[in-house]
Amino acid sequence: MAPLRTILLRDITTANTANQARGHGGCGTPLPRWVRIFVASVMLTTAVAAVVTHDLLELWNTQARLELDAAEMAEAGVAFLPNAPARATLAAAHSARLCGLSRAEVVRCGAAADRMSFNVTLRRTAPVLVFQLLGSAGVDVTVTVRVRPSAAPGNSDDGSIVLSALRRSATRFEARAATTAL
Repeated sequence: MAPLRTILLRDITTANTANQARGHGGCGTPLPRWVRIFVASVMLTTAVAAVVTHDLLELWNTQARLELDAAEMAEAGVAFLPNAPARATLAAAHSARLCGLSRAEVVRCGAAADRMSFNVTLRRTAPVLVFQLLGSAGVDVTVTVRVRPSAAPGNSDDGSIVLSALRRSATRFEARAATTAL
């Protein structure tokens, strides 16, 4: 009688040879072709949905950040209108630096012709995975904000500038944001 170890090794070798002869490497009963196609299509659809969702979220995030930065810049600039439009532009430029915007992202920043409103237009390229796979850099997102003061600006008697006017909570503004994603 053969030792138990030899019998077990012979049975394992025979089982592996039989499974390899059936063509599926010992992983059980093979799945039908339609099931494999269905599983592959579900996996592909899920991957495409994940990429599209990522791209949409990236576009919306870029647009929301630009809207906030443009509103901050416009609020900083409108605090100095109508008396000092040059100072308003400098305040908006300083606000842009504080927001982390580059000069290339600021398309337009300045007082309107009526000197009672301040316009800011920003543009940034949002990284979109679908276009990066095709060789493009992304999608340009453009945001335009126009801010008007809700009340006449206060003037101090000694001509000094009140820095608290640069804070968002110090004055009220009516802001309309027109956004476009190209």
